[in-house]
Amino acid sequence: MKYQKGSIFKPENNHYKSAGILLLVGCIQYILAVNIAEAMFPGYSIALNSLSDLGGSLPLVEPAALIFNLSNILLGILIVVSVYLILKSGGCRLFSSCLAIFGICIAALGIFPEYTHAIHVTFATIAFISGSLALIFSYRLGINIPMTIISIVLGLTALITLISPLIFGMGATNPIGALIGKGGSERLIIYPIIIYLTALGGYLASRGEDWVRIRFTDGYW
Repeated sequence: MKYQKGSIFKPENNHYKSAGILLLVGCIQYILAVNIAEAMFPGYSIALNSLSDLGGSLPLVEPAALIFNLSNILLGILIVVSVYLILKSGGCRLFSSCLAIFGICIAALGIFPEYTHAIHVTFATIAFISGSLALIFSYRLGINIPMTIISIVLGLTALITLISPLIFGMGATNPIGALIGKGGSERLIIYPIIIYLTALGGYLASRGEDWVRIRFTDGYW
């Protein structure tokens, strides 16, 4: 059996455009939902409060919690469906696996909000790691050089922020946390992932046939 190193375009099974549209819809609704939930949460601080506070702080702040949790579930579902379409089209399995895990965990965060404690933290950690790796491995989809550079920069930004507590510790000893707070640090992980997936969605949704033919004739890397 031939090992698939990257993406192999299947012209008879091309669902990249649909996958891109789903990524666009999922990420845009998430960004809007977060902003709406923050605006409806009295005293909310993007520096001091985590995103998870929107959906799981006790007592629950409604309708902010409902909006945020439903948005997470919807985003996760749309990502998983988009991954299925990418794989069906011959997309890279390594990238797709990381993105699928990210989508599943994001949906789980909406089902198990912050007040579930250990369960929520576990899914959040896996989501952050898999999402960062998905960005770094997205070059294997056959994207162009500018998109590759952007994906690596944003993926490393998220990953470095995630592991910074292991290097510098928590609180004032961590330069990132000391500068932008717990909420800012979390956003420096999740926002690069969401922003890039939005860009990737637009990229896949608008691909031209000539680009497809050139990049995927014999697979990619």
